[in-house]
Order: sequence, then structure tokens, then C-alpha cells
Amino acid sequence: MVSIPKELERWIISHFEQKAVIHDVYSLKGSTTATMYTIVLQLADEKIELVLRQYEENSFTAKDIKQEADSLKEAASLSIETPQCIAADPNGEIIGDSLLVMSKVAGKVDILPVNQGIWLHALAEALAQIHHHSIERFPWKHERYQQAEKIEVPIWSGKPKVWQALKEVAMLPEPAYTPKFIHRDFHPTNVLWINNKVSGVVDWANGCLGPAGIDVGHCRWNLAMLYSVEAADTFLSAYQKKMRHPFSYDVYWDIVSLMDVLEGQPEVYPGWEVFGKTDITVELMTDRMDGYAVSLLEKFMDRRV
Repeated sequence: MVSIPKELERWIISHFEQKAVIHDVYSLKGSTTATMYTIVLQLADEKIELVLRQYEENSFTAKDIKQEADSLKEAASLSIETPQCIAADPNGEIIGDSLLVMSKVAGKVDILPVNQGIWLHALAEALAQIHHHSIERFPWKHERYQQAEKIEVPIWSGKPKVWQALKEVAMLPEPAYTPKFIHRDFHPTNVLWINNKVSGVVDWANGCLGPAGIDVGHCRWNLAMLYSVEAADTFLSAYQKKMRHPFSYDVYWDIVSLMDVLEGQPEVYPGWEVFGKTDITVELMTDRMDGYAVSLLEKFMDRRV
């Protein structure tokens, strides 16, 4: 059992009307932005599990915590299961670190699917369920993680001309789109499963109003790195079929999503290995980044014919 400060215990318990006792605390794996714990809380008539996200000083701002809390509250209206926001301490008033407490969604991350085709279709349906949510106002708006004009063509790539062409595409004016409530970090390690079915979507730190294509593109990049360009394309096809409302795919958003993660030498996301995907190396990432870049440029050129 992990020990947490008494003042933190009292703060968590204060958000429940029933008499509550913290029964157990243990660490959660997989997060790269915060220390995460499962809090087992004994209430008068039941035992529940919470998740505590503790951000080290200066790693996140109060604005970031507020965005995540607002995103969780909005996500509560979705048809798919998401964590419920219990309490937030953006300014670190309780123990000095910013805190967020939420309900725990049942399920486990699964990035080693037995049947990848079925798995990809279920993943696509989960994202479509998020994008079916109708919303016109939300305080947080989509922003690019990197400005295209400032991105340097990667020196590690064997396809510099391809990357230069993609950079020029990303510098074009954004296509018109209908803003959607988007996750902004939708990828396989933020999706939970029970018995080969999606049980929920977690990690809503970047939720905002923006183009649905950004969510699609970010997930497609992850799938191309984890598996192949073919897996990313299968996901796209499945997503298009699952959307009830018209979705006009534009490879522009795939290219912008790729540019968002283009910063220095490709790095293997630690969460992949944590959840069992141990065959991804920097060398493989480099090859797959180039391969994915070529596929996107081909899609862009095909649409112009």
C-alpha cells in the first residue's frame, strides 16, 4: 500500500456525503504526465475505486488541470463510459502539487489484440461515439502542438523531400470543418477493454472543441507506429462507416497530426512497452514514420488529381 499525506486523505473524503475511509492506495502504471494512484474508498454500504492524478510542481499549470476537469464534466454526457470528475485542486492548495480525483473506469488497456480487425473496428466505434456528441460551446479550443513553419525537416529521415512536401501542406489554410468535442489524445493506450469490448475512454487532459480529423489523425499515427499503415487505414475506413453524421475525410488533418509529433529523433512511447508491446524500437519507428509520411503524401496527391 502506498502512503499519501493525511491532508490529502481528508480532502478526498470530504467530497463524499457518506462516511468514508480510504482502504487502500496503490500506484497505476502507464502515465507519462503525472503520478497516478488508485484510491480504494470504503463507504458505508459499498467499496469504490477512484483515480488520483498528482502533477508535480511546474509540470502542469492550473489552466491545464481546469481544462481536464471541464473535459471530464463534458465527457459525462457521452454515450461511452468516461471517468467522473470528483474533485480538482489546480493551484496545489492541499499538498503543493496540482491534483485531480476521478472515478475509475473498469477495464484494461489492450494493445496486443487477438483479432486486430475486430479490435480496430471497436476502436473506431469508440471514437465515433465521442464525435456523435453535439456541442456548440466549450471554453477550450483546438490548438496545434507545433506551428508548421517552425518545424525542421527531420535529418534522420531517408525521405527529406517527402517531409518538406508535408510541411508545405501543413502550412496551408485549414479546411472548413464543423467543430466537435474531441478527445485530442485518442490512441490505444487511452482506451480500456473488457472481454474484447471497449469499456471506456480515459485521459481527457486535452479535451476541446476542434476538428474530428485531428482525433482520427492522432490515432492513425499511433496505429501506424504500433502496427502498420494498413492498420491505420483499416481504422479510418471503420470510423467512416461508424459515423452517423457526415464526415468528410481530409488527409490534411492526418498530416497536421503527424507534424504535431515531429520533434527531434523519433522516440518510443514508454506506455507501449508498459502494456506489452515490446517490439517497437527507434529504428522501427524511423522506418514507420517515413512509410507513413509517404502514404499521406500519396493520399494528398491523389485527391488533387
